[in-house]
Amino acid sequence: MSDTHTGPGAPAAQAEARPPVHGYDFPNISALSKRQDMEDIRRVLQRWLSKRWGKDVVISDIVRPEAGTSNETLLFRAHRTEGGSEHASDLVLRIHPSAYQLYKEPAFAAQYQLLCALHDSRTVRVPAPVLYEEDMRWVGQPFFVMQRLAGRTPGTRPPYNPSGWLADASVRQRERLWQNAMEQLCCIHRVPAASAAFLNKPRLGATGFEQERRYWRESVAWAAAGRSVPILEDTLDWLDEHAPPNPASGLAWGDARIGNMIFDGFDVAGVIDWEQASLGGPLQDLGWWLFFDVLHSTAIGLRRLPGLGTREETLALWQSRTGLKAGGVEWYEIFAGLKLGAILIRKLRIEGNPRPGFNSNNNLFTRHLAALRGLAPPADVGY
Repeated sequence: MSDTHTGPGAPAAQAEARPPVHGYDFPNISALSKRQDMEDIRRVLQRWLSKRWGKDVVISDIVRPEAGTSNETLLFRAHRTEGGSEHASDLVLRIHPSAYQLYKEPAFAAQYQLLCALHDSRTVRVPAPVLYEEDMRWVGQPFFVMQRLAGRTPGTRPPYNPSGWLADASVRQRERLWQNAMEQLCCIHRVPAASAAFLNKPRLGATGFEQERRYWRESVAWAAAGRSVPILEDTLDWLDEHAPPNPASGLAWGDARIGNMIFDGFDVAGVIDWEQASLGGPLQDLGWWLFFDVLHSTAIGLRRLPGLGTREETLALWQSRTGLKAGGVEWYEIFAGLKLGAILIRKLRIEGNPRPGFNSNNNLFTRHLAALRGLAPPADVGY
């Protein structure tokens, strides 16, 4: 697939929640597509792309992957004829969330705008953005299309440490993957904040760090919807009391982990899933990275794969590549646990089925969060 950014730049501002507009072939894919016939979806996308590209397009091989929880995701192939030759593009469709909204402010347009900025500057390996559509009459929500990268991701369900292609690789191959992944993480943290100024949320605070803290405090309250979640409420107080002095702001990917990287062999083909991008600062990502590294291994009783850098190696390489200091990263690891706890509360409100060991107060994320703080495992609440 060789498409580059052929569409217009991203909208200047994020379109906030709006009432769904019905029309064209069927209503609101993003709310109803799990019950929609794929043929209906294919016909709408084919009609839309033909209009946007100004030529007849045929869409085939449309599927819904297992990934794409926060934004509904579809994979498809688009065929068109140019200069007497047929061209096929493997593409990804991402739709603004509707009823299934995990984040308080999805900032959907900003995701596309960030992809454009990173791709055009060639600072970070990301899928090429193709087109953005804000007209809700097509599928009931805004959506965008980007390049589909060939490759594979380390599995997280089940985790990559006990089995799968990464577990089957040699130690040398895993070292190459880890170093390549770390290099992309460091590339993100060398991007000037001015390149992502559209992520600024001045209503939340004067700096990106302050904005991120307030956003997630509001997110906990939004997700909990009036219910008490003791572990997160106590952690919010702890974060306030132990906030780092003079914290750095700057671009943060937001969901920094190897499970959100596509690998061609053992080299990074692209960094994906930018829903949580902010100007909260690089240590936001480093804390999240370290939190997930333990979460997918020793926190659930698994042995870490040899070749994937240790905590000490990760910190040393990150500091040497970015020129930044990782002092106080423990605060950001705890902050990562708070964020994940808030996301899970929202997910439980949407999907239901809380139970012992998997509820708003006691779950995989909050148990690791409590361990980082030296606390006893949280009690079961809210099921």
